[in-house]
Amino acid sequence: DPNNIQQLIVEESVSKVRPIGMSAILRGVTFTEESLKGFMDLQDKLHNNICRGRALVSMGTHDYDTVQGPFYYRALPPESFKFVPLNRKEAVNGKELVKLLKDDPKLNKYLYLIENQELYPLFMDSKGTIMSLPPIINSEHSKLKVTTKNVFLDLTATDYTKCNIVLNTLIA
Repeated sequence: DPNNIQQLIVEESVSKVRPIGMSAILRGVTFTEESLKGFMDLQDKLHNNICRGRALVSMGTHDYDTVQGPFYYRALPPESFKFVPLNRKEAVNGKELVKLLKDDPKLNKYLYLIENQELYPLFMDSKGTIMSLPPIINSEHSKLKVTTKNVFLDLTATDYTKCNIVLNTLIA
């Protein structure tokens, strides 16, 4: 729908952390359990290869119908925000999240990308709902389900060309 164009506002605050932010919306998607798993597997493969273990590019996928644009990519002090991370029940701030994920064998290897930064990067919607803390974890709020019909993609990066390639791969 050309009348329903969304805007991503990339704020100056991310320039020292992960300076590149991109997004896209896939509308009218139909998932099965198998195709949703395949979509997640594709993201893992991209993260492990062209994204160089999320150092160059990271991506998050969200149920677009649970969030509202315009969207913001910004960086904030880790103690200044709280959200419920994917597959968790409790809201935590950035510092608490890093502590929590030290014991997570799948995610702890990415913590070095942000844990010593003064500001942590965040994707948020217009209501202030945190969608993801890239390149670490998405929010439980907007997680994809088999019933998801519209997918919001968030990408952050330190390499523009690789980010563009990954975005186009996900869209295709």
